[in-house]
Amino acid sequence: MEVKNDEFGDNKTYRGYIIDLLDEVKKKANFEYRIEISPDGTFGRELTPGNWSGTINEVIQKRAAFAAGPITITSKRAKSVDFSTPFLTTPFGIVLQKPENIEETVEHRLLRIWAPLKPSVWMMIFISFLVTSIILYVVSYFNPYEWRRMSHDREATLREGESFTCMNSFWFAISALMWQGYVRAPRSIGGRIIVMFWWLFAIISISCYIANLSNLLKLESNTKSIEKIVAVKNFNDFVNSDIPYIITKGGAMEEFISKSEARIARQLRSKGYGTVNSIKEGLEKVNDEPTQALAFIGESMMIKYYLRSYSCKLYVVEDPSFYRQYALVLPKDSTIERRLNAAISSLDEVGILNDMYERWFSASCRGISFDLSRPELYEVPKFFVLDVGHFSGAMLALAIGLVFGGLVTLIEYIIYKYAEEPEKEKSKAKRKARLGVQQEAEIEGASDSANRLLSGNKSTTTV
Repeated sequence: MEVKNDEFGDNKTYRGYIIDLLDEVKKKANFEYRIEISPDGTFGRELTPGNWSGTINEVIQKRAAFAAGPITITSKRAKSVDFSTPFLTTPFGIVLQKPENIEETVEHRLLRIWAPLKPSVWMMIFISFLVTSIILYVVSYFNPYEWRRMSHDREATLREGESFTCMNSFWFAISALMWQGYVRAPRSIGGRIIVMFWWLFAIISISCYIANLSNLLKLESNTKSIEKIVAVKNFNDFVNSDIPYIITKGGAMEEFISKSEARIARQLRSKGYGTVNSIKEGLEKVNDEPTQALAFIGESMMIKYYLRSYSCKLYVVEDPSFYRQYALVLPKDSTIERRLNAAISSLDEVGILNDMYERWFSASCRGISFDLSRPELYEVPKFFVLDVGHFSGAMLALAIGLVFGGLVTLIEYIIYKYAEEPEKEKSKAKRKARLGVQQEAEIEGASDSANRLLSGNKSTTTV
C-alpha cells in the first residue's frame, strides 16, 4: 500500500492492492471504513504467549474492526485472532541477481567461426574443392572445345587459352566457393556441367554455414545466463547450492524456518541465514551484492510488488510447494466475518481478485519470475553442429555432376575425334592445296617476268 500526503501535509491518500480490495469488499458487504495505520508499523509479532504487537494487537484489543494488509495466516496467529477467507495465495520466492554475460576467451572467439561445422565437414569441403579443381583442369586440358585447344588452333588469344591452367582452375573453384566473380567460364558442355554442380554445392555449403553461424551467435549471448538461472529453479536446488540468503526479521519465512520440521525448513535452518528489517532492505542488499552470491527469501507477492520499482537486474524463483495465504484479520467471534467471507468469495468467482493482482504485481521487466509451469522458457537452447550427414545431398549432387561432366567430356572428345577432326584435316589439306597452287602460280609468274626482263636487256645490247 502506498501513502501520499497532500501539498499541505494534512490529508493522506492511500492507494494499492489492499485499498482496491477494501473498496470492492465494501460494495459487496455494504459498509464504510476508515483507515488507521498500525502504531508501530508492523503486522505483529508475539512478544509473550498471547501478547502481540502491531496490527494483530490492535485487532485483539478491538481498537480496529478488522485489519487488512499482506498478513499471512499462521497457526500461532490463529490462536489469538480469526481470519477471513484468503484473498490471495502466494508461494515463497527466492530473489537472485540475474547473471551477467560471461566474457569469452580469445581462443573461444577465434575458434567460434569453425564451430558451425564439424571437422569432418571442413575436410569434406576441402577434398571436394581439390577433386573438383583437378577434374576441371583435366577437362579443360583434354576437351577439344575448351579455351586451350582453341588457342592452340589460333581461334582464341593466348590469354584466353590460359584461363584454365592448373593454377587458374584451382582459383576458379575457390572463387566460386566464396561466391566471387570470374573472368571466363568453361566453353565445353562437360566443363559447364561440372561448374554448374560445383556452384550448387557452394551455395548449399555457404548457406548452411552462414545460417548455423547466425544461430550460434544468437544462442551464445544468453546460454551462459540461462545455465546459471536454471541452476536454482526451486527450494531443493537452492538448499543444495552454496548461495547465502537473508530473510525478513519476524516474518512468516523466519517462522517457517525456525519452527517447521519439514525437510526444506531443516536444510535452510542448517544452512544459516541473515536478517533484515524489511523486504525493501533485503532486495537492496541483493541488488547491491557485487559477487551476485546472495539471495533474499520471502513471500513472492510482496517481492513482486517491490520489484516493480527496481531495474531488471533481479528475478524471483517461485516454488509452489511452499506458500502462504493472505486474509483479513478479525477479532474472535466477529459479527462481520461472514459478510466479509461472502464478499471475498464473490470477488474471486468473478475474477476481480485476479485482475487486481495483475494490476499491482505485474512488473515491467520480462522474465522477472521463474515460471515452473513453463519450463520450456528456461531450457538451454540446443545448438546442432552440422555433420557430413547434413551435407550428404550436396555431396551426392556434386559427385553426380563430376561424373556426368566427365562422361559428356568423353563424348565431346569422341565426336571431335571421329567427326570434326577429319573434317578439319580435310579443310586444312584443301587450304594447303589452294595455297600451294597459288604459290606455284606466283612463282611461275615471277619467272616469266624475269625472263622477259632478261630478253629485253639482250636486245638493247645488240643494237
